[in-house]
Amino acid sequence: MGLALRRTYRAFSLHIRCENCLRETTRLLSVPPGDDAPDDVDELMGSGFLSSMSFRCSHCDCVIGQLFGISDGDEQ
Repeated sequence: MGLALRRTYRAFSLHIRCENCLRETTRLLSVPPGDDAPDDVDELMGSGFLSSMSFRCSHCDCVIGQLFGISDGDEQ
């Protein structure tokens, strides 16, 4: 009998700057486990997970944001 490895959700912090008010926000993205789930930032950039993301600034309600950084979810 083999051991089954349990894979947990992978978390990334998305650093976004509003195009209108230029305020920066951080949004946590949790990627569910799976065979095609990205394991690091480079894989996340090449995957389709970011294309389905939407943005709305909580300060000025603008829907245009610029992604300027991605880090592991547990980093500050």
